[in-house]
Amino acid sequence: MRLMTIILSFALLSGCGLLDQVNDTVDYGKEVKGYTDKMSGYADELSPYLDKKSVNEEDLQHLKGLMDEAETDIRAFNELEPPSVAEGIHGEIEHHNDQILEAIDEANRQMDSGQFDPSAFEEMELVKSIKKVQQYRDEIENVLP
Repeated sequence: MRLMTIILSFALLSGCGLLDQVNDTVDYGKEVKGYTDKMSGYADELSPYLDKKSVNEEDLQHLKGLMDEAETDIRAFNELEPPSVAEGIHGEIEHHNDQILEAIDEANRQMDSGQFDPSAFEEMELVKSIKKVQQYRDEIENVLP
């Protein structure tokens, strides 16, 4: 009887560990979905500025605020610990996030120097990198339970 109790206890504890892994994976999937939704929002907010020949001071302030928010979200996402099943995709997203951060830094430098050109977003591939991050949402949904 005592042996049976030990075996059942071990089986239950092993099952709890597996359940924790599944829960962590599901939580990570939700984080990715929320993150890609935010990135979609940033891309949508940036789009109108790409067609402008020039931007005024109000536009610049809005863009700076938008890029500051995006930078904060990107850095927070990069700090996430992905489940083992999603490590590869997470690494790819981090790579694109680094490209986005570089583009944000360049845009901020241009805005601070007064030489900002709205087409710089396209030249720096900011929007393309954001859209690539959005595509990973589908991949994550296919990988995660």
